[in-house]
Order: sequence, then C-alpha cells, then structure tokens
Amino acid sequence: MTYSLPARVPGYIQRLHHQYSQDGTNSLRDLIAASRILVIEETISTWDDDHGHDIQLFVPLEVLSKIDIDAQETVTERICEDLNKLGASTPNEFFRAVRLDVNHENDPDSQRATPVLSGPVPGLTYDPDSLPIWKRGMVRLFISHRDTYKSQTNELARALEPYGISSFVAHDTIEPMTQWRAEIRKGLETMEIMLAFVTDDFHKSVWTNQEIGFALARKIPVISLKLEQRDPEGFIDEQQALKGRLDAPAASVQDIYNLLAESLGNRERLQSGLISAFVASQSFPQTINCFKRMAEVVDRLSHDEVKRISDGFAANDQLHKCSYLTGSQRLCDFLKRTTGSYSFSIEGKEIIEIPW
Repeated sequence: MTYSLPARVPGYIQRLHHQYSQDGTNSLRDLIAASRILVIEETISTWDDDHGHDIQLFVPLEVLSKIDIDAQETVTERICEDLNKLGASTPNEFFRAVRLDVNHENDPDSQRATPVLSGPVPGLTYDPDSLPIWKRGMVRLFISHRDTYKSQTNELARALEPYGISSFVAHDTIEPMTQWRAEIRKGLETMEIMLAFVTDDFHKSVWTNQEIGFALARKIPVISLKLEQRDPEGFIDEQQALKGRLDAPAASVQDIYNLLAESLGNRERLQSGLISAFVASQSFPQTINCFKRMAEVVDRLSHDEVKRISDGFAANDQLHKCSYLTGSQRLCDFLKRTTGSYSFSIEGKEIIEIPW
C-alpha cells in the first residue's frame, strides 16, 4: 500500500525548522537542522484502518548531548505533536512516534537516512576557537587532499604552523572516536581559506570535489598547489596554480604565505596568527622559529598586539627563559622597530615599555 504522509515528511520537517527559528525555540531548531531523517512506514494499524508511521531522527552527538536525557521524551513528543498538526488533513494516517538516535557512519539505518537541510546548516554555528580541530587564534586553513598523500600534507601543515597558520588535514586533525564527516563539515564551515593539494588524481575524488564546491559556495578563497603534471580543473582552473614539489611540499611555504596574505586581503589577520603561534610556543627551537617568522614580515604593531606579546611572554617559560630572546636585544629591538614610539627592556618575566 502507498501512503501519503511519508513523502511529505521532509517538507514538514523543514516547516518545523522555520517555525522553531521564528518562535525562538533554538534547541529544537538546531536539533532539526543537524538531523538525518528516516521514515518507518506503518508501524501500527488501528481497528478503524488508520495507519501510523514512525520518524527516526539521527543527530550528531555534539548536538544531541545538549538535550538532557530526562528532557528527550518531551522533545520527541513535541515534534511528533507538531508533525501531526501539519499532517492533519491526510485521512487515515498519522505519526505514531518520533525517536532520536546518534548519527553514526557504521549504522546502516543512519546511512539510509537523508539530511533534513542541504548546504551550511542555518542557525547552527560554531566558535572556531572552541573547536579542537584549530589552533586557537591562528589563521584557519583547510587543506583538501587525497588520503594517499596524507604524510606530505601533514609535512606542509607542520611547516605552515610557525607562520601562524592552523591547517585542517582530514583524519589526522580529527580526534579519535569523533564522527569524521561531522568534523570535516565543521572544518569547512569555519575555515578562512582553502588550499587544494592538487595531485594528478585530485579531481577523481568525490570528497575533494565537494570540498572545493563548499568553499566556492561560501566565497572562501581557494589556493591551488600543483604538485604533479595535471592542472586544477573546474572552477579553480581560472587562477594560476602555485607550483610545488610532491617530494618537498614544505618548500612552498613562503609562497603559500604570500598568497594567503594576498587572497585574504588582510595582513593584520595573518599577523595576529603569527603572534598567536609565538606566544603558544612549546619549545625553545619553536620559539626561535616563530620569532624569526614574525620579525621577517611584521612592520607595525598596535598597542593591543604589544600587550598580547608581553602577556604571552610573561606566561610562557619557553619565551621568558629563551636566551635567544632575552640574552640579546632581539625582542626589545623588534618591539622598538615595530612601534616607533617606545623603547623596551626585559626584567625577569616582564617586558617593560619605556616611553621616549
């Protein structure tokens, strides 16, 4: 038997998402927006020939965990009640129940379910600094690549970090036991710029092509790094690709940094990333490398940027105990050169500003 209600469920769910957005029921709005939906037809038939259907909503763990377990029944009853209001004009059919389950890639029912909404999820936003996939305060670069070249991509990501650039490399950036599709989507939704790691088989992957499309839809700049013979294809073939070496991807770091500055159109943002990398240093060699990168490209520091450096210097013993910075005038000279109005001295953990 063919039923009418199941075919109408996607439209009803989207209607509920809009309604919950309008009336400020944000928890239900976000739940709906993140869900994948599966309709289970005719789970019950009554004596008077009415037929009931169940709705199963598969939700990412980080969204579902925001709903208290004791409140989950109330939430599903509310959604079921609202669905029945929308479907009231369909004779002899109704929604019997709504169930919530964790979306998991190994669950066949979860994979049969379809997303409620396509494109970036409306009303569901993430604070990039709260996500473990990014280094706090740094420029967020999503590297789209074939998994065959994961080690080369990681080599490039490590070389970019001293420049204040935090790179998302799928599977390695993602923490164990997280749902990798959801984490990739978070990376795509919060990236500031994308780099296409273009190997000869780059465009043969559904994932890399979708990632490029996601960036273009968000109007995110895409830099192409051509590492073998084939050129970038599709919409990203309009701009000249940067040529690199697959056996030495880190050799392109300086050129990538310059293109990032040009593509972002915001050197202050890159400068902020350099400062973040410097104050977060975890070793003396890293401190030296980060300082050299910062000294190479920074011409001017604001009062707030000087304060960030001073606060970071005082809090991080890999800075205030680093003789490369403190045993000479390197750090003080850098601060003096980039402010123009002050002289500086170092006393223990403190950087002291000395006005003219």
